[in-house]
Amino acid sequence: MEDVKEPIAKKESELGIQDYLSIGYVFLLILGVLHETIYYKFLGINILEYSSILDVLISPVSVITGDLKLLIGLIISVILAIGYAKLLPNYYTWLSKKKKYQSGKKKEKLDKALNTFKTGSKQLIIVMIALYVIGGFVGFGVGRGGKTKKKIENNEIELTHQLTFDDGKIENIKMLGKNSLYIFFVTKNEKEVKIAPIDGNIKLITNLKEE
Repeated sequence: MEDVKEPIAKKESELGIQDYLSIGYVFLLILGVLHETIYYKFLGINILEYSSILDVLISPVSVITGDLKLLIGLIISVILAIGYAKLLPNYYTWLSKKKKYQSGKKKEKLDKALNTFKTGSKQLIIVMIALYVIGGFVGFGVGRGGKTKKKIENNEIELTHQLTFDDGKIENIKMLGKNSLYIFFVTKNEKEVKIAPIDGNIKLITNLKEE
């Protein structure tokens, strides 16, 4: 009697789209918090002390939609990352055709690299995108924070909003940031960053018209 071979279960080696979305959100969540932390650190603020759980959860969306330059920069970064990941294997293929790379250890290294590109092309693209996006978030956080700090120190701020407090007081300010609990701002000719709670304190926030 012949042994009946049980069918070998197919290995799930690839992640599903839901897995990629979940990992992508966690990745962006970490970068959003990192960007905010770096930016506010330049202003002498530990933003995590003034953030709610909701603020942390929506930080990626808040950061990306809050600065058009960052959004454009991230799109360009993703395009460059994909382009680089696509061109890299072609470069190694071209390099392997050179005489000095067709024998010895150099050939072994190139063959190994090309084999890695063939078997892990999707992973390479994901890694490249991740690296470029990390660079974008961190770079914009440092640049934005450093530029804002310099403007405050040099009294070069431009007033952007008007705050109306519950007690009737009105103040023109430069808004540096805002979340669900607090607003961060400076006033004209002052270098100290102020933090004001919104709930039960601020009645109205109005955009100032550009002159």
